[in-house]
Amino acid sequence: MTEPQPAPAHVQEPRNGFGITGLVLALVGLVFGLIPFTGFIALILGAIAVLFGLLGWGRVRRGTATNKKMSVIGTLLGAGAIALGIWGMTIVFNTVDEIDEELNNAGNADTDEQGSSGGEGEPAETDGTELGSRDDPLELGTTIEMGEWSLAVTEVDPDAAEDIIAENEFNEPPVDGRQFVMFQVTATYNGEESGTAWVDFGWAVVGSSGNTFGGASMDDHCGVIPNPLNETGETYPDGEVSGNVCVSAPSDQLDGGSIRVEDSFSFDDTRAFYALR
Repeated sequence: MTEPQPAPAHVQEPRNGFGITGLVLALVGLVFGLIPFTGFIALILGAIAVLFGLLGWGRVRRGTATNKKMSVIGTLLGAGAIALGIWGMTIVFNTVDEIDEELNNAGNADTDEQGSSGGEGEPAETDGTELGSRDDPLELGTTIEMGEWSLAVTEVDPDAAEDIIAENEFNEPPVDGRQFVMFQVTATYNGEESGTAWVDFGWAVVGSSGNTFGGASMDDHCGVIPNPLNETGETYPDGEVSGNVCVSAPSDQLDGGSIRVEDSFSFDDTRAFYALR
């Protein structure tokens, strides 16, 4: 009599679905990420792809899946789709902001034209948006709008070495051939949240020969100065701050030079120029 044969052992099929899903979603996300206006789709698909890729890798480690490379590649490509999505969304947001700013400027220009055509003999009002240039810098005291601030350079001391040396016993005089140029800045915050003037703006002296001074070299620094702007703190709407900024610059480049202020966080490199003398 023949003995019964044992039933063959059941072989479990590998569960590779998570890894495959992660790779497919990542590839689709990369395609959407190449188009800025669909960046948000790439961001969503990339995040889901990373999730499925990690789940697939977990199955591989437990021995229930065999597509290790596919899971890893899907995770990495998913991260790439996320990066492309963020890049695309940034471009879209910046474009929208620029269009909005251009529309606002156009509206302000129309308002100025209407105001200038008013009663006879009435002076046309200015909106304070002219930022000057190296060849035609703003006069001291001219208020400009930059970022979320209204600000002005109000006073300049082109040779402030005596006052600065007296401010702190460790201060040293400027190096040979240079002067401490100290100027006062007044700024009012117009935004909805808060700002910090000394962080939001960068300052420099542009010499008559076209060289810029204001932080690139240790020789550009003045030491501890009286009433520094960088000691003013966080400022909320309608708050005003005032303080001094100082730059050490060559004496032979001050005649015809200018003070440059720039928006630290501007994407279009916004700058204004004030007369140095």
